[in-house]
Order: sequence, then structure tokens, then C-alpha cells
Amino acid sequence: MKTKKADWMKKWSKELIFTGAVFLAMTLWAFFQPFDSAPDEAMRYQIPAFIFNYGKLPHGGDPLIRSAQWGLSYGFGPQLSYIIEALFMKVMSIISKRDGALIFAARMVSVCCGAGTVWMTILMSKKLFEKKYRMLFVSLIGLLPQFLYLASYVNNDIMALFGSSIIVYMWICGMESGWKYKHCIGLAAGIVICTLTYYNSYGFILCSIILFFASLSIQKTAPKEIAKRAALITVLVLALTGWYFIRNYIIYDGDILAMNIGSEYAEKFAVDSLKPSMRQTPYSSGQSIVEMFMGKSGWFAVSWRSFVGVFGYMAVYLPNWNYFFYAFIFWISAGSLLLKAWKKKAGIVKPVCREKSVAAKSRLFHAAMAVAAVIPFGLALYYSYFSDYQPQGRYLMPMLIPLMYFVTHGIRIVLEHFIKPEKTEAVIRIITVIMAFIAIYAYLGVLILTYWGSLNHI
Repeated sequence: MKTKKADWMKKWSKELIFTGAVFLAMTLWAFFQPFDSAPDEAMRYQIPAFIFNYGKLPHGGDPLIRSAQWGLSYGFGPQLSYIIEALFMKVMSIISKRDGALIFAARMVSVCCGAGTVWMTILMSKKLFEKKYRMLFVSLIGLLPQFLYLASYVNNDIMALFGSSIIVYMWICGMESGWKYKHCIGLAAGIVICTLTYYNSYGFILCSIILFFASLSIQKTAPKEIAKRAALITVLVLALTGWYFIRNYIIYDGDILAMNIGSEYAEKFAVDSLKPSMRQTPYSSGQSIVEMFMGKSGWFAVSWRSFVGVFGYMAVYLPNWNYFFYAFIFWISAGSLLLKAWKKKAGIVKPVCREKSVAAKSRLFHAAMAVAAVIPFGLALYYSYFSDYQPQGRYLMPMLIPLMYFVTHGIRIVLEHFIKPEKTEAVIRIITVIMAFIAIYAYLGVLILTYWGSLNHI
């Protein structure tokens, strides 16, 4: 038994060290970061604090948690992250009930979800890429400054990202195994986390349904077996999420997503400039969506920078060369992928896989990843144009894993065409080191320099 454990530790030593280092960095950031120095943390923290103090879920319009400025609260949204945060706070209260200690306990949920996401991407990488490209894929996710930042304060974005990482890994395992029951259960777990955490991640649920049935159809699984697996997933998801929608239906007069009631409260209680009927949007101002999207300070430019890393209340930026570096590898990757797709269509490149079922599953997986990346992008763009102009990269975070999957493939194509095989690993190490340097720079710059004066808050 000891030998097996030692062998496992040796086999996974690099991955464990990387995950441990990221976990430690996020924990320290969560410990030292002043309260409400990150977007909406004070409003979000009100929900787990309410659950901690009163032992029940709040009504979204409760005056105790309702924002005087916005007229509503995050109590109208999915509650899973807040419930777990309240549980962490209960455990911490055994040791200390100081405000700083309870806030740190709530933040540790984000830290654990961040570390969990890193570990899931490590598992994915072993199935998706050959050895030399695995840590590139993991580093593109785990070392992205905005990802590290999201894992350091109270928010639901990072738990949704963790849920999506489970879903993607189960897509891979499920198609590989013919959807064994354990992979069906794993997929249900990922869907439950996304369902009860963040509406922007619902694209993964839609893609899961299509991919599940399509992959089983490709391998010609008997209808009876498909029904059994589908029933297992459905029962688990409904059993674990149904309470939330039933609760909303009862207390919000049939509004199962609590979106309409949230708008009603905002219209009634928000300050005039933030009421939905009075709010200035690009659409109401007569601006075209193209005009909103383009420009140096347009929606895409601001969203892009804050996807890489912008801190505080969209106030602390990285040096421009950090954004240029990520933009360079992203556009190079996009160009290489488009070129390869064109060559395949033109018949210049022969298909790698000749077995029809495997090739069909590969295309299905790529399509699901592409759609899962496009949906949160489209939702964020739509929301900013029609509802509330907020170009923030955190709204795009559900697309992180599919995006970095394609970026890794794009880099692989470029390296295979322009770099000698024996030098490929050296180039990958250089790219990874640069990303690590940017992450460390952001970490030290924001945590130590920006927050130094507030380190005594806990």
C-alpha cells in the first residue's frame, strides 16, 4: 500500500507541486486582501453572512441585504456558493468570530474552487495533449492573473468555472468510455454546480445535453442503455437543483429564475440613474453594437484587458506589455487554427484520424467546446448592449477552459510548423516562464504594493 502511494506521489509530483503553489498563492491573497477591494464583494458577502447569522436563505428583496444603490441583492441569484461559504464561516466561528476571520473563511471557498479547477485541467491535459504541451494548457489557465484574482475573494464566478471544468473532463471521459455510470454521475455533479452557481455558465449544460446524446448515437448505443444513463443524470440533477427552482416559484410568484422579480425591485428601490427604465445603455443611446464593440476604450478592449487581469474595482491595470503578450499568443493561435481549418476544407491536410466514429466524436467535442466558449461571450455582449454596460472580463470567465484549449492547439500548430522538434519544449518553457513572471508580477504588485497599508484588517 505504501509503495503504491509513493509511486502515485512520484508520478504526480510536478502536478501536485504546481497545484499546491497556486493554492498557497490564492490563500495568501485571500488572507491579506482588504474586504470589498474586489468587484461586488461586499454585496455578495451579505448573502453568506445572512445565512450564517439566521440559518436560512434570504429573500432577494430583504432590506437587510438589499443594496440602496441598485435596489436588489445577489439573493435573487443561484445560492450554492453562498451556502458553502456560510458553512465555512460556521467552521471558522468555532475558532474565531472576528469579521476578518469569517470573511477569510468565505473566501476560502473561492480558493478551493480555483485549486480544484487547476487540478481538473491537469487531468484534462493528460487526455487531450501529448506530454510537452500539457503544462502549457494548465499554465494558460492556472497562471492567468484574472483567474488567480477571482480565486481570492467572495464571488460565484470561480465556482461556476470549477463546475465547467468538471463538465469538460466528464465529456472527455464519457466519450472515451461510452459513458460509464461513474462518468454520468460526474457530469451530473458538474451540471448541478453550474446550475446553482451562475447563469452565464448554462451554455455548458446545453452543450452537455447535445454532446451526451450525440456521442452515444455515434457509437450506436442501444436506446435502452441511452435512456438508463440519461435518466440517471436527469434524476440526480433534478433531485439536487429542483429545490432552488421550486423555492423561487413559491416565493417569487412563479418566477423560477428570479430575474423578473429582480428587475421589479431594481425599478422600485434603485437610485433613479440605475433603475432599468432610466439606465443609459449603448442601445438606448442609439449607438450601434459595432461602435460599442470597437475602439481603444470599447467593449472588447476593456473586456479583453480585464479577462487577462484588472484588479480592484476595474482600477489597477498591469503594464501594457502583459496584455500585448497574451494578445500575441492568442492571435497567433487563432490564425494558425483558421489556416489549418481552411487547408482541411481545401483537402490540403489529410485527416489525422481515419476511424469514422473517433473522428466524429472529435468533431463533436470541438463543436461543444466552441459553442461553450461563444455563449458566455455572446451573453456578456448582449447584456452590456441592451441592459447594463459593464465590459468586465469576469463575465467571460466561463469560456476560459474551451478558449485555452484552442489556444494550446494553435500554439502547437505554430511550433510544429516553424520550430524544430528538439527545440519545441524549450520554446514552451519560455512561454510558460513569461506567464509565470506576469502572474508573480501581478500578485506582488497588487497584493503587496496596492494593499500594503491594509494588511492589518484580519
